[in-house]
Amino acid sequence: MIRYSLKKQTKLLFLSLIITVMILLFILFYLIEKNLGPTLLAIAEARARIIATETINDAINKKIARNVQYKDLISVHKSIKGEVALIQINITEINRLKSETALYVADSLKEITMNEIGIPIGQITGSNILANFGPSIKFSILPVGTVEVDISEAFEEAGINQTRHKVFIDVKTWVRIAVPLVSSSIQVSTHIPIAETIIVGNVPETILNLNVNK
Repeated sequence: MIRYSLKKQTKLLFLSLIITVMILLFILFYLIEKNLGPTLLAIAEARARIIATETINDAINKKIARNVQYKDLISVHKSIKGEVALIQINITEINRLKSETALYVADSLKEITMNEIGIPIGQITGSNILANFGPSIKFSILPVGTVEVDISEAFEEAGINQTRHKVFIDVKTWVRIAVPLVSSSIQVSTHIPIAETIIVGNVPETILNLNVNK
C-alpha cells in the first residue's frame, strides 16, 4: 500500500512538473512575443525595405534604363522659328515600358524569396556593440499584390535659357515579412531617372503630362 501511494505521488509530482514547465514556457513565449516581437518586426521591415528597393533599382538599371533613350519616349516639336513649340510623349512606347518594367520587377522580387535573411539577435538590444552577436533569427520576404508602374517627369534649370527635362520610372509594390511569431506587409516604392535631355529656349506651355495612366 505504501509502495502504491509513493508511486502515485511520484506520478502526481511528475505531472505537476510537466504542467508547471508548460505554463512557464507559455509565459516565456508570451513575453517574447509581446516585448521582442515588435522590435524584431521593425528591424525586419527596415531590412526588407532596403533589400526590396535595391532589388527593384538593380532590375530597372540593368534591364530597362540602359536600353531607353529620350527620343524613344519624347518627341520635341519646333516652330518655324526653331523654338520648341510642343513636347509630346509616345504613348505606345510608354505603355510598353511600363508593362516590361512590371514584369522584370515582379521576377526580380521572386528571386529574393528563395533565401531566408538573418537578423543577429544582438540587434534586438539596440546596442551597436552587440548588434552582430548571437544566433541569427531568420525571416523571409514574400511579394504580395501587383507591381504598379508609372512614368513621371521633372523640369530643372540647367543654365542660361536651358532646361533639363528628366523622365522617371515610379514603381510601387507590397511585400510581406514573415518573422517568427509576427508578420506584416509593407509598401516599397522607388523613383528612378531613365532618360533626360536639355531643352534650349523657353519650355512651351503645351506639354503632355507623363504622370497619367494610359
